Amino acid sequence: MRFLSVLLCLLIAIPAFAHDESTNPDWPHAHSIPAAIERNIVRLRQEGNYRYISSNGIPNHETGQFPNRGNPNAISVQDHEYRVPLNPQKTGRAVNQYGLVGVALNGIPFEPGTAECYGRSRGERGPIGSCEWSEEAIVGGKGKLGLDYSNAHVQPDGTYHYHGVPNGLLGVLEDQGDVVQIGYAADGFKLMVSRSGRYKSGYGLKNGSRPSGPGGRYDGTYTADYEFKGSGNLDQCNGTEYSGEYVYFITSEFPFAPRCMMGRPDESFSRKGPPSAGRPGGMGPEGQRPPPPRQRRR
Repeated sequence: MRFLSVLLCLLIAIPAFAHDESTNPDWPHAHSIPAAIERNIVRLRQEGNYRYISSNGIPNHETGQFPNRGNPNAISVQDHEYRVPLNPQKTGRAVNQYGLVGVALNGIPFEPGTAECYGRSRGERGPIGSCEWSEEAIVGGKGKLGLDYSNAHVQPDGTYHYHGVPNGLLGVLEDQGDVVQIGYAADGFKLMVSRSGRYKSGYGLKNGSRPSGPGGRYDGTYTADYEFKGSGNLDQCNGTEYSGEYVYFITSEFPFAPRCMMGRPDESFSRKGPPSAGRPGGMGPEGQRPPPPRQRRR
């Protein structure tokens, strides 16, 4: 008990990228990274059949200047807590995942899509998945909407989040060779990056011009400009088998991060939040109701 108390104090007090990985065999290179430009507090723990990732939402690497011309929001401390199954299973079909698709090892979420939609005023939001012509945050290899070097920017509530390859995080993670684990997807499968870009997306631009909405040729400005052509070595969810297990890759080409899941996404990644013991729909993959993520006070 005394050791746990000391560990908890260290997690709160040390401005570093601190991992609680004593029971996590998937991440043998647990380590501490000296304090970066921002104060980052993150904890990974196992409880029952689940892995919990909690953080204050502050990255452990230098960020761009926020607010900026393309993004008027400032980074602020959050109470992130996400939950993924320790033993994810494929469901046999791909399911679209709108909004949050995963979380990095430093506790920063991945949200590759945007809320910007052709025909709506800037910042106007509609039902998730209701926009026919959703804007992309990365077009032609260049970041829009104020993205920084890590392909990230800030939501109105102060949430810093990644849209693509988190270059800043790659710069502080331990060298693991070409393929690096950088986080977990919403269904529990690992999120990886190939430093050499060896794993390629199978998506490409459609031929011709848009039949409605903004018109013009398909150029990658909108999500609907792309279609899956199977030209790369990744499936429609940007995943593949790697070292005997299914994983997703974050790529420098569309879709940048998986837009669909091959497993069952946990509700902690939904806008409604995680299931609780008294709510329907909170059954775990083994048929047992999982404990809800613990909520931390500000």
